[in-house]
Amino acid sequence: MGLMAGYGLQLWPILQDMSQLKDLYGDRAGTFIANAGVQQVFGVNDFETAKWLSQMIGQETAGFQTDSFKPGDGPSFSNNLTGRDLLTPDEIMQLPPDRQLLRVQGQATAVAQKLRYYADPEFAGLFTPDAR
Repeated sequence: MGLMAGYGLQLWPILQDMSQLKDLYGDRAGTFIANAGVQQVFGVNDFETAKWLSQMIGQETAGFQTDSFKPGDGPSFSNNLTGRDLLTPDEIMQLPPDRQLLRVQGQATAVAQKLRYYADPEFAGLFTPDAR
């Protein structure tokens, strides 16, 4: 990927999951991802890939308050901050079939609607349905 990018080539590889990428590229799988300008992800069904995506997407800071009461004393309140995954692995695996994750280099990951050319009126007549 890195060598081809140097020659101005742009590839659109299609992989099933992170295990397949690691099997094909071994220790160099990270280089493959690092050279990708865009990652389009949908239909994630394995935890390893979902966990990797969750970590790549990042976290947000979430606040919460704890309350405690002791008999004879007034209530005590404590405000706390913690990190929360923007999308947890289970949330990624439960994305509806019409949604995808788009990771564009230098931008926040977006949950986007998938284009279904066969159901979009704009593409009517530009493909042969059920061609076998």
